[in-house]
Amino acid sequence: MGKESCIFGSLFQAVRSQTTLSQWEISVRAGTHLSNVNQVEAGNQEPNVIIAVKMLLAANADIQSFFTSLSSQLLQSIESSKIPVLSQDEFKKELNSTSLPSDETKFFGILLFKCRSITNLSQNYISSIAKYDHRSLQRVEKGIQIPGVINATKIVAATGIDVGIFFDIFSKKLQEINSIKNK
Repeated sequence: MGKESCIFGSLFQAVRSQTTLSQWEISVRAGTHLSNVNQVEAGNQEPNVIIAVKMLLAANADIQSFFTSLSSQLLQSIESSKIPVLSQDEFKKELNSTSLPSDETKFFGILLFKCRSITNLSQNYISSIAKYDHRSLQRVEKGIQIPGVINATKIVAATGIDVGIFFDIFSKKLQEINSIKNK
């Protein structure tokens, strides 16, 4: 696995080591297999964005600071000079008001589409900045595909939205979707 997935794994391992939680406890809380947590921490596997957020929630991590840190380490791998500088308050309000789908797999794409729509940026523009396949971005926005956490972070950064704010909102909404689904 590439250097970028190792970045997520090592950051996550540092977060988990600040708790008394074992990999097994994280796996149970996050609803994933123990081997997935082990492989992520070893840098051998990159989780999709939903599993990554669930693992962070399981570790009681500060989602906003985690993704801010992750994105700062990834900025050299995207064309950050082309990222628009935007007022974040408007986006925070818009993202918080986004309706919840019944399926968590569609929610990242919905939020991403909302960000892209608000910023008036095309899929082609986002794809070129994030160095992410255009067709894959289309599938992500339609809820057909869930990106890995590294690509998800790069795509969000390419919109100009504060990555920490985006993932903080995403994690809270993801918890809401799961609590509604479990009732």
